[in-house]
Amino acid sequence: MDRRLFLLIAAASGMTVTQAYGQKIGQVLTQGLPGGLSKTQAEGGLREALSTGAVNAVLRVGKVDGYWRDDKIKIPLPGVLGSTQRTLKRIGLSGPLDDLQHKVNGAAETAAPQARDMFVGAIRAMTVEDVVGLLRGGDTAGTNYLKEKTTPKLTTLFRPPMADALNSTGAMQSLDRVVTSNKLGGSMGQSPSATLTDFAVGKALDGLFFYVGEEERAIRTNPAKRTTDILKRTFGGL
Repeated sequence: MDRRLFLLIAAASGMTVTQAYGQKIGQVLTQGLPGGLSKTQAEGGLREALSTGAVNAVLRVGKVDGYWRDDKIKIPLPGVLGSTQRTLKRIGLSGPLDDLQHKVNGAAETAAPQARDMFVGAIRAMTVEDVVGLLRGGDTAGTNYLKEKTTPKLTTLFRPPMADALNSTGAMQSLDRVVTSNKLGGSMGQSPSATLTDFAVGKALDGLFFYVGEEERAIRTNPAKRTTDILKRTFGGL
């Protein structure tokens, strides 16, 4: 609508310009919703979908061998550690590095539950505009939103429990032995422990978001995954 005509109509109806624009925006947002849902219903549906996906993802990876026995998210060793492991594996001597990798994955499994509350906070903070855009977005639009909103804080949040888990599982002690016996210290840049911790945090978050995305995609595309009325109404018309 032409802006001047819009202002004339607003004045004739007794609305302020702010009220008129607010009403227009509300109409546009509502038109973007599926199945005649209200904004409140759409918000509830998307929040439930993302909350369900986030919780299921945390439960899936945050258990014994949640990372280690899943080839889609299993955390490798970084840089020279990984290349040395592959070289030694060919001659059957990679045992200490294999053990280190197992302990790194165990540390990620211990740290993963820390993400749950942060996901919930980000989901609660979504605006109506966010909801409309995410509903009409791709199969993992909500996951991408969570990733953008939470990754910096999650990285900070994950570092202490990851470092504690790496220490408590013996990964750091294994790392020291591997680095010393293979003379790898100078090839790892910063301190080996910091390199391993940063890498493990990044890969742990990658695996977590991978399954949040899988959960969201399933709810959007598979009617059997829509286990409540609000999920059926929200995603059935997309």
